[in-house]
Amino acid sequence: MDRITKGYMNNFAASQELTGQNESELFESFACYCVLSKEYPEHFDISDIVTGGGSDAGIDGIAIIANNVLIHSQEEFDDLAEQTHTITDLKFIFIQAKTSPTFNGGDIATFGFGVCDLLKEQPELVQNAEVQEKSNIISHILSNMMRVRNKPKCLLYYVTTGNWTEDQNLCSRIEGVKSDLKSENLFSEISFVPVDANYLQKLFKNTVDKIQAIIDFPERITLPEMEKVKEAYLGILPACQFLNLVSNEDGIIKSILYDNVRDFQGENDVNVEIAETLNSSEADKFVILNNGITIICKELKNIVRNQFSLEDYQIVNGCQTSHVLYNNKETISDKVYVAIKIISTDDEETVNKIVKATNRQTEVTDEQLLALNDFNKRLEAYYQTYSGVQRLYYERRSKQYTSVMEIEKVRIVTVATQIKAFSSMFLDKPQLASRYYGRLLKDSKDSGEIFNTNHQFIAYYVSAYALYRIEFLIRNKQIDQQYNKYRYHILMILKYLVLGDQKQPQLNSHKMETFCQEIQGILADSNKLNQYVEFACKIISDQVGDLSNAENAKTALITDKLKNAAMVVKL
Repeated sequence: MDRITKGYMNNFAASQELTGQNESELFESFACYCVLSKEYPEHFDISDIVTGGGSDAGIDGIAIIANNVLIHSQEEFDDLAEQTHTITDLKFIFIQAKTSPTFNGGDIATFGFGVCDLLKEQPELVQNAEVQEKSNIISHILSNMMRVRNKPKCLLYYVTTGNWTEDQNLCSRIEGVKSDLKSENLFSEISFVPVDANYLQKLFKNTVDKIQAIIDFPERITLPEMEKVKEAYLGILPACQFLNLVSNEDGIIKSILYDNVRDFQGENDVNVEIAETLNSSEADKFVILNNGITIICKELKNIVRNQFSLEDYQIVNGCQTSHVLYNNKETISDKVYVAIKIISTDDEETVNKIVKATNRQTEVTDEQLLALNDFNKRLEAYYQTYSGVQRLYYERRSKQYTSVMEIEKVRIVTVATQIKAFSSMFLDKPQLASRYYGRLLKDSKDSGEIFNTNHQFIAYYVSAYALYRIEFLIRNKQIDQQYNKYRYHILMILKYLVLGDQKQPQLNSHKMETFCQEIQGILADSNKLNQYVEFACKIISDQVGDLSNAENAKTALITDKLKNAAMVVKL
């Protein structure tokens, strides 16, 4: 492995607080992280993706993405389909990682065979628990395609530390794998991407570098001064200049569109109409027929004359327009212009208001409105009162801390993670952690169980910090990997082990604050925490029996058994 790749991998290990993996295992995690970050710009737990090890069917990582949501269970897919009414974008991603300095045709064929076998109704290869769980989710989705608008995309990434040279024999192997997958008639698109050391380094750099672009912007007017806005412009851009902002050699830059309320809707009536306009004699009227694009950036510099540099920017409306322009880039004439508004601000409240206002014609979900919620603003401020090893970062707005390189990524708490951790520890609902968090939010919010203005903030922080500590132990193999799917149950059990024979205090009481401080003391003491976690794992092992069956972690019956067992344990 070359020094640059190894250096990046070590940076990744530090960011993820990984200390217990050998080089081969670490490279698998590193490769999976880099590849998935390209397809999914939100934060994710790498242990939910990596499948490598014994009986992995030649697949080191599997990810399922539906409507920009990373799917971890059949129930989460069903909840998402119900909440959004239809799945418009679906991807199955398979990753194989080798530390070898060369690309091996046999390994490529084995990887392809493993993917093809996994897609069978009755797979023949032996599968470990992680592969089997992903296989079951994919099988469930393929059996419920009435909920999906288009066939899924199948993306294969084969990663090595070597140099890809378009070798004819290797290209032939890749085409053979794609042909085998195509014959299954399951996918709308199949791609097989060989990732060499240079490309892997680029993928990792993309996860830490602030996104930048330079445009020529002569047709503009300067908007008046506004409070908390550094500068703002209104104008038009040639379509080719606009595409420099939204795409690179790999295609659309997904991360800059992630604040949009909706993902790309594909060839629906509106998008077909946009494409027809672009390819018609009225293409020059596109600028007055389209609503235009709003861009927010942290830094905007007028380099020279009409040339501007944008740094750390987001397109907050115009997802559909951006994709259609990109898909028609080869045929767009130089007469096509895009109406554009560029706003430079680093004030989060201003950003949130712009996002909400520019998307008001689209239904905004409860999950998306949370960033504007006063409770969540105050909760974020509460997180900021902690420092040192206790510091976590509550990310109430998507990718809020992505460009802050000094933050260890595992210390970022997303809204989804917060909801699942709090619901598991203090609402005794760990079995629902595998569900789509929007469903869990709706059910709990309607009853006032979560994000209640009277709740003690410390309960939210402590549940997230406990999850962070437990996930650290799992990542670094201080807890057996088989308990990973029960990590939310461990949160609940930990609470009851601390409570003993006492009742849980009310979430709005001062007693809850005192109780949470007691839990904090245990979390801060590694020896004590290990003792409590060992007890929790023993309770799970005794009560569940078959830990390899992922369905056991999803039942209220198991939750009740674990709760009752924990309540009688004396530490």
